[in-house]
Formats: sequence, structure tokens, C-alpha cells
Amino acid sequence: MQVSSAPVWDSSTGVPGMLKHVPSGRFYSRIQVGGTRTMKALKTKVWRIAKLRHLDKIAKAERQRQRRMRVVEGRGLMGDLIEKYQADYLANTTRAKRSKASLKSAVKRLERCWQMCFGSDFRLLKPQQVTVDHARRVANFMHTEAEYRWHNTKKPRKGYGAVTVNKTIELLHRVLRIAVETGALPALMFELDPVVGEPIRKHEERKKLRLPSSEKMQELFAQMRVIDYKLPDENPELRVYLVDRAAESADFAEFMAYSGARVGEAAVFRWEDDLEKSVILRGTKSENSADREVPKIAALRDLLRVIRERRKETGQSLKGKVFSIKQCRDALTTACKKVEIERLTHHSLRHFFATICIEAGVDIPTISRWLGHADGGVLAMQTYGHLRTEHSFAAAAKVKVGTVAGG
Repeated sequence: MQVSSAPVWDSSTGVPGMLKHVPSGRFYSRIQVGGTRTMKALKTKVWRIAKLRHLDKIAKAERQRQRRMRVVEGRGLMGDLIEKYQADYLANTTRAKRSKASLKSAVKRLERCWQMCFGSDFRLLKPQQVTVDHARRVANFMHTEAEYRWHNTKKPRKGYGAVTVNKTIELLHRVLRIAVETGALPALMFELDPVVGEPIRKHEERKKLRLPSSEKMQELFAQMRVIDYKLPDENPELRVYLVDRAAESADFAEFMAYSGARVGEAAVFRWEDDLEKSVILRGTKSENSADREVPKIAALRDLLRVIRERRKETGQSLKGKVFSIKQCRDALTTACKKVEIERLTHHSLRHFFATICIEAGVDIPTISRWLGHADGGVLAMQTYGHLRTEHSFAAAAKVKVGTVAGG
């Protein structure tokens, strides 16, 4: 006896391209996108709502098709070109999530600031309409007049920093390069650093590192372990928790300062990654971050030994994650105020690690590898090069030479 199978899809919806999924009763759109037929969920069982959403998807697909055709034929508008650049960038699996999120923010920022500066829609412009004067004017506007809210604060800020301005203008430049590649432009309309005229990029001043001495850092870590407010006598469990939390925050900060770990890498550090002469730091900056092995300096070796002995005394497990916390920002900030030093961040602790390594004579390419940089030391040289020079001069001053014969 042969059992007849019921159809899964019902195409008799009365709307071309709109199908009903029989088992669930939900509607779907069958759309041709870029030469590929795809099914898009309309997320409803109501025919009337499904029809409206289906027509919206058809219209969107048609706009995308026309946009691609304009780009292919060399007639792309700035909106078409920026969509192509963004789609190619987001499709690149080697890009980190933060880089992709940064690009989306830059696109929105460019379009908004262009509208505020010139009163025109950036997406509707032809590439020929973007001149070097436009690029300079929008860069200056962003740097001096554009208002924005920082992390949803109530009071808006005025004037983006040089780094943000440069990233936005560089995005504009990349989009224009696509216009040249597709034939919409015969040549680039402007260069980022023209030979003649004012530079379009804003000058970026690299802040000089101001880190406490090793003695002051020891005082800072000790202060993080101190609880200088009255603990409730009636709740001994809370007392124990607060004391343990303060100690773990200090351990967490010391671990970053003596290993060069990022805050995310410290948070996932496991006892299994504590080797005899080194530690394994698991890359967390992006999906493609590589793990790295960092030799134990004496301070890191002593810190891990103390933590291990403390865990044994209290009967805690020495397997899995070393730290139960993911950050120590508040404890670090409070301790900085108490020892009267400038506020330090999690990243400041990485800088401290690099600094003490340079003072010990470790070369910058090696430090770069320990920090997990993939540029061969370029960033480390830019950041710590002046420290190496200062240390070299200090070391040279200690060199003593006897009287030269015949002098």
C-alpha cells in the first residue's frame, strides 16, 4: 500500500512568487537575487500581511538589481558604490566583528555629516560631484562643528576626533576608488595627502604613555585588596564574598600587567594553560585571533604560584578558568584615586607589561609577538619606541670607561 505524501508548499496563494508552507501555515517569498533563487520568510500566517511584506521584498530585490546593474555598467551613484564596498567588506570572513561594526558606523556617519554639511543626500550623488573641496569641507565640518552623542549620553559632544575623521574620509576615498575600477570615474578626484594644498587627513597626535613606576604599581595592587569600609557583622558570608572579590580583582589586574593579556584573554585563562615556563593566551580579539605562548616573567610566576596555593588551602578546583570575573574596571579606578595616580584602564596594564619588558632589555619585535600583534612590531614601535630610546640613554649613562692610555 503506497502512502500519498501531502504537498509541503502551496503556490495557489493568488500572489506570484508568494508560497504557503503547509505544515506551519506561514507564508514565504520566492525571490531571484543575484541569479540565485532564495526563499524569504514573511513571518506571518495572515495572507493580507504576507502580501504586503512580499511586495516590499520584491521591490527591495528590484532596487538591488538596478543598483548592481548601474555599478556593472559604470553608472553607479555614490549610494550604489558604498553598498557594494560594504557588501564586499561584510562578506569577508577574515574581518573581525568589531571591524564590520565600525564600517557600518562610518557609513552612517559619512552620510549624516554630508547631509548636515551640504544639505544634500550623499547616496544620490554622482562620483563626479565629489571634489577635493567637498572632502576638505566635510572633514573640517566633522572635526569642528558636527555634534554626536557618545554612548547615548544626554549631552551631545561637538567635533569628532582626528582618528574618526580620518577613518570617515578614507572610507569616502575607497568608495571613489571603486568608481574608478567600475568606470564611473576616469580617475580619483582627490588624494588623501595631496602634494599641493592643505592635507585632507587631520593630524593625529599620539599620546605619550604616562605609566606609574613599578613601586607605585605594587602599591596600586595592594590597595585593590584593601576594603576600607565597614563590613556587615551580621552577614559573614557577604564579608567573605567582598574580601575574595577584592583579592580576585587585584589578581586579575596583576595577571594582565605581568602577561600582557587583553582583558578578554585574561577572562578565559585556564589552569590548563599555565605551563612550567610559559602561559598560553587564547586570542579573543576577533574570530581569527591566534593563540600565543608568552614566557613567564618572575612576577607572573610568583603570582600564579600564590593563587594556586590559596586555591589549594580553600579546597577550590585547579581546573578550568582561573578567574571567575571578566573585568576589574571599577576596582582599578577606585584604587588609582586612593594611591593618587592617573586613572588606568585594562589596556594600561598591557602597556605596563611592554614597558617593564623594554626596561629589561627585550627587543620590540619579541614584545610585539608576546602582545599578539600581527604586524611584525610596527604598532609596538610606534607605541613604545620612545620608551626604548629613553631606556637606551639611561643605560648609556651607566657605562663607565677607564682613562684612555696616552690621553
